Amino acid sequence: MNKIKRNILSKTLPGFSMMELILVIVIMGIFVVMAMTRTRSGLGTIREQIAIDQITSDIDLAKSMAFGKHDTITIVYSTSQESYTIFNGPDNDRTPMADFPNSANGVISLDNSALREVDLQAANFNGAAELQFLPLGDPKTGGSITLNTKTISIQPVTGKWTIN
Repeated sequence: MNKIKRNILSKTLPGFSMMELILVIVIMGIFVVMAMTRTRSGLGTIREQIAIDQITSDIDLAKSMAFGKHDTITIVYSTSQESYTIFNGPDNDRTPMADFPNSANGVISLDNSALREVDLQAANFNGAAELQFLPLGDPKTGGSITLNTKTISIQPVTGKWTIN
């Protein structure tokens, strides 16, 4: 009987001790916390870049549509609504472009869950908050759009945009 007890006690099963498991879990927890803090701080920058990409793509598309349709296309920015609306037609005969991509009846909102923390602070095109492309695709006037810390500048003759 004594021999059986000694054999059972002397055999050790392969595996990890409780201390090793706790150590691994603590180290994994430290890595997760580091990743979460880096992700949260970087999300604001990523969201701002997404908004800039969307606005600049819509500017390029509006410019191309003005040239292609040989019509006036206007983008009216609303800082209070955190949105902008795309209009078709000259100044006194504008209608919202209901079929503009990624819009709801011509309105593109930056105030949604994907772009929270992005603030459309200002839009100034020679004193107005609208960027208008004439039938040949050239802008009526140049100006700038300010989002958080970035400014999109639109050149008056070419419509080329740059980000500062």
